[in-house]
Amino acid sequence: MMEDYFYPQKLPEKLKLKFLKNTLRIGDFTDFKGFIVKLQNDIIIREALWAKIAPIIGDFEVRGITPFPEKSFPIMPIIVPKWVNLQGCCGIVEGKIYDLSQFSDMRGRFLLLENFESMRMEDYLLIEKSGLDGRKIYNLFDSSFPETSRDVMLSFFLSSGIYVNRIGGCTVTLLNSLSKYYTSNFKGVKILMSLMPSLLSKNSTKVEVMYEEPIEIRVSHPLKIKYAHLNQNNALKFYPTRRGREWEKSAITESTIKIENLIGSAELPFIPYAEEMKFNIEDLKEYAVDIASFVLKKHLENPEINANRMERAKEKLIRKIEKEFPLLAEAMRVGIVMDIADVNGFGEHTVRLIDSWERLGMQNAEEKIMDLYGTLLERIEDVLQDKLRREISSLDEGKRFEKIINRVLWELNILKPEGWDFFYFEKKLRERDIENGEKILRELLQKGVVIEKRKNLFLAVAKV
Repeated sequence: MMEDYFYPQKLPEKLKLKFLKNTLRIGDFTDFKGFIVKLQNDIIIREALWAKIAPIIGDFEVRGITPFPEKSFPIMPIIVPKWVNLQGCCGIVEGKIYDLSQFSDMRGRFLLLENFESMRMEDYLLIEKSGLDGRKIYNLFDSSFPETSRDVMLSFFLSSGIYVNRIGGCTVTLLNSLSKYYTSNFKGVKILMSLMPSLLSKNSTKVEVMYEEPIEIRVSHPLKIKYAHLNQNNALKFYPTRRGREWEKSAITESTIKIENLIGSAELPFIPYAEEMKFNIEDLKEYAVDIASFVLKKHLENPEINANRMERAKEKLIRKIEKEFPLLAEAMRVGIVMDIADVNGFGEHTVRLIDSWERLGMQNAEEKIMDLYGTLLERIEDVLQDKLRREISSLDEGKRFEKIINRVLWELNILKPEGWDFFYFEKKLRERDIENGEKILRELLQKGVVIEKRKNLFLAVAKV
């Protein structure tokens, strides 16, 4: 319907209007909510006010508060007595309004701070919720991208991680194909990210307004373009609450296995056609903060994912790959491409993509994501089938078996650093079509590759 394309007032503008509603009569006690910033002329203001203000309140510093860190947004100067602890990037300031002309030759209102309450970034952004609903967000993406790149980008803008600081926790890997039918020029994506507000493009940032120090952004980027593959050290950081502590030594038999990730771990691999890199993102850029707020709100409503659903979605996708792409299925089992290890979030990743479409109100979200995987895996097989066949054919049965065991031990040690039991070990073997779990574990114990850390709890160790 046509009304879908009439978008509401942008969230930063709504925050600005709320900020400006305060009356600024001299002597009024009032409060402002927003970002605490450093003024570029703070030293000049401090020197101008010092002679008359310091004898009353003692030493002080000059800061500012703004509803949003963006050009053309208002900044209210704040006089901060030394006894007020002004910590954090965001919060509520309370105090009385005065005019600079009362104490100096300068003009303009300022707030003499009496109280400050720190506020989390995500709480502040939710004060005024996004006016966008799922239908409007879909229309934004539909008018910004060609169909397949729309589905890829939308999945990652709207997906969220298991923790608040992993909003947009899923990543997309753009593959540089040597095939003439696909593009190797990702300039469009780079331009897209450069135009996004800095709140959405970095974990910590300095914006147009000068900050005292870099803000630690807790609403992480809903779209993260990642070119580097996930290595073992990064995998440890990827699941910080699951590992408990540093992974002790290596989980590999004789030396750390070299993971031949031709594509990546559990990201959505995308080999785009040239025309799929042509974007029209002006509207998307304008409403990027609203989209982030929408994702954040949905995440806080339902931050956890259902473990049973995750397992079902993972199994369904693996069955689809085994049926339609047997070459890729074998490459996944031995860890050559798109490893199925849960340490890389393969199952979680799939469910979060499904969730991203359900947030839009789509009734067929699971099928949509399965179809999207099908399209992208078809391209992978088209481009990489010869290379994958060479990789797989270079492995005799012994090497293949060793690679699979290495992958399983690596996964188990990262997910269960306190020790894993036989049943979990057997489950992971069966995911990779390996039977005789009892015999395999017994042999690994005899060789010293695996130790029994506590009764019926095992760990893989590196050989000295």
